[in-house]
Amino acid sequence: MTVGGSEVTVPDFFVSYTGVDRAWAEWIAWTLEAAGYRVVIQAWDFGAGSHFVEEMHRTTEYAARTVAVLSAAYLESAYAAPEWQAAWAADPSGRVRKLLVFRIEECPRPGLLGQVVSVDLFGVDRDTARARLLAAVTGERGKPAVEPGFPGGVGVGGRAEPGFPGDVPAVWGMLWPRNPNFTGREGELAGLRERLTGSAAATVLPQALHGLGGVGKTQLAVEYAYRHRGDYDVVWWVSAEQPGDVVAGLAGLAEELGVAVVGEAAESAAVVVGLLARRQAVPCWLVVVDNAGAPSDLDGLLAAAGGGGHVLVTSRDADWAGVAGTVEVDVLPRADSVMLLTRRAPRLTAGEADRVAELLGDLPLALEQAGAWLGQTPMRVETYCELVTERTREILSEGTPVGYPVPVAATWTVAVDGLGDPAAVGLLRLWAFFGPEPIPDDLIGPGQHGLLPASLAVLAVDLLAFHRLVQKINVLGLVRVVAGGVVMHRLVQAVLRDHTPAVDRDNMRQVVHGLLAAGDPGEPANPRWWPRYAALRPHVLVTGMVESDGEDCRRLVWRLAWYLNARGDYPTSLSLAQSTYRRWSEILGEDHPDTLAAAANLAATLRSTGDYAGARE
Repeated sequence: MTVGGSEVTVPDFFVSYTGVDRAWAEWIAWTLEAAGYRVVIQAWDFGAGSHFVEEMHRTTEYAARTVAVLSAAYLESAYAAPEWQAAWAADPSGRVRKLLVFRIEECPRPGLLGQVVSVDLFGVDRDTARARLLAAVTGERGKPAVEPGFPGGVGVGGRAEPGFPGDVPAVWGMLWPRNPNFTGREGELAGLRERLTGSAAATVLPQALHGLGGVGKTQLAVEYAYRHRGDYDVVWWVSAEQPGDVVAGLAGLAEELGVAVVGEAAESAAVVVGLLARRQAVPCWLVVVDNAGAPSDLDGLLAAAGGGGHVLVTSRDADWAGVAGTVEVDVLPRADSVMLLTRRAPRLTAGEADRVAELLGDLPLALEQAGAWLGQTPMRVETYCELVTERTREILSEGTPVGYPVPVAATWTVAVDGLGDPAAVGLLRLWAFFGPEPIPDDLIGPGQHGLLPASLAVLAVDLLAFHRLVQKINVLGLVRVVAGGVVMHRLVQAVLRDHTPAVDRDNMRQVVHGLLAAGDPGEPANPRWWPRYAALRPHVLVTGMVESDGEDCRRLVWRLAWYLNARGDYPTSLSLAQSTYRRWSEILGEDHPDTLAAAANLAATLRSTGDYAGARE
């Protein structure tokens, strides 16, 4: 067949699936190729740099038949519908069976899909599923008497072929059930799989998922384990929250494998790690170490990884980069946040879900809890959003989301209460009163000794002590270290502000205002200092410095408007200058020097925009 001027081999099948179901799609494709068919599947045939949509369009046109891997996620996919619809349109009567539909979970068959007889591959063992698949392909009943050998090389995870997704490993030690509301993360899951099963299998590193508490590290590890359990002989979950947990978890695996030394947990752990490292009795295994603290060799487990042996770690500590491949787990993309909320609370419109997601900063744990609450109560979205704003810690303590041990607020307050270090607690609370943008680390330095509370004053004169404290806090996953500062999620900030004793809150705000004012370089028209003003601006606005009694604080506010005008951002400068002039006219009087400075700013910006009459007024 000629396509685009080139001769191509017409494939017997194109496998249409969504990313959630990649394991099923690969098993189906492998089974078909092992039976002698030519198959095209995105995971194997769409190379780096190719245009995804163009490849899909071209393949659906020239493939002899299309296999639809049907699931609830497939029905929601924007890309899946055109793929199966193209096959259906080419054979609406089904005479040449252009479209084959294989269900991999209990799900509806709406519209045109309901007219095509489907085959269920779930709820049965591997051999039965294979027989059903091949019978549907050939139009006959029965199965091959002998399983055809795979014509290629070694497959994923050290196996000769992909595991059947419905299989449960011989040893299955999962503490968590699969989250039925798991949404998105396809890029992270695909990347994780690629790193664990890359071509250089002997040099595969353990992988560490790290990020903010509540961002979904554990749920990502759970989904990975369930999605790929058919590729392993052993899947074992080890909690690492408390000292000694790793040894206890490995000793439990030793008992399960029959190699434990009675009464000797540490020795049992060492024995099973040695067994895993040899990969003779257990060639393919996955051990998940959840909520690990500081990087360590995990009692030798990391050294045992490689080939078909995989170690997956979740931790709030970003320092795992020194001993493992690391994956930073961030908040969800907005589209996935909206999907998660509408799944949990179907009554929500897309607009309402978007508003809630924006307010919660797309944090998965908070979204899960919000979806559960809004799905189980008749509370209006407007009311919920008001409560999140006014009573954050209280509303985020309502209920425990599915798949999580504690509510959102407790995820962070328990970590703070367990610090046992007044300086660390004080610094966390101080950061909570800044904005959710990066907080410059140089706001605390030798010149700010007199601005800080007593518990933090030493940090201003001992920068090593300050950065040691930042490192200690970073391990908790309550902040994210970025170039030149730290970032704290807005929900964490709201909960920790409420966690701060009421008598200390006003003082914390004043300290923040003082630090921001002290960070003013004093030259708003000088381009050299524009990055500094850009870093200060979001904190100045969100912390209410316009209302401050301090002259140095008000000076920074009008200098920000000046800076915005000087760099040519006239709309933002005009908005800030107008609101500042209006507010200071009310609280300070029109003749106050700071009000007059705001008026000068407003006039200058109006002039820059060409509104000369407004400027003269």
